[in-house]
This record gives sequence, structure tokens and C-alpha cells, in this order.
Amino acid sequence: MNPETLKSVYKKINKEELKSEKIELALIDDLKDLIQRGRKIESDLSSELNKYNGLLRAGDTFKNKYGELVKRANDLGVPVPSELKKLEDIADGFIKKGNALKSVANLF
Repeated sequence: MNPETLKSVYKKINKEELKSEKIELALIDDLKDLIQRGRKIESDLSSELNKYNGLLRAGDTFKNKYGELVKRANDLGVPVPSELKKLEDIADGFIKKGNALKSVANLF
């Protein structure tokens, strides 16, 4: 476009209209940026939430081995140390939390 035509067009365009267009473009950029940041956070959360598998595995493995220990202790007629009962409660918490995280992770 030649410079004279361009000057003519600029004179005809209302300055307020140009401001409005700039604001709209800035809002569009802001909205796109928010979605991009949200996707990044979503991706990061998804990979972190998948760690629930390890939590479940730790709880389940403890429960299985603890069950074996209790059975053997009963067979031998010896008591199971009470401190292990507290550890079983912690393992139960791992399983409970792991299952809760699994439900959330399935949303991703």
C-alpha cells in the first residue's frame, strides 16, 4: 500500500477503535497464555499423580509381608511386636491415599 493511501486510511479510522482492537488482541493473548500455563500444570500434575502406583505397591507389599509374619509368629506361638501394628496402620494409610490419588489421576 502506498504511503498516501495509508495516511488516508489512518485519518479515517477512529483512534478509539484502534485502542479497542489493541485491547481485544491483548485479551486474546492473555487467554491463550492462561490455557498454555494450565496445560503445563496439568501435565506436571499428571506425571506426579502417577506416583500413586509406588504408594500402593509399598502399602500392599507391607501388608502381604506383615500377614506372613503374623502367620509365622502364630505358628511359633510368639507375639508380634506392637510397633509393627503401628507400621501396619501407616501401610493402610498408603493404600487409602494411593487409591484416592488413583481416582484423581484417572481424570488426567
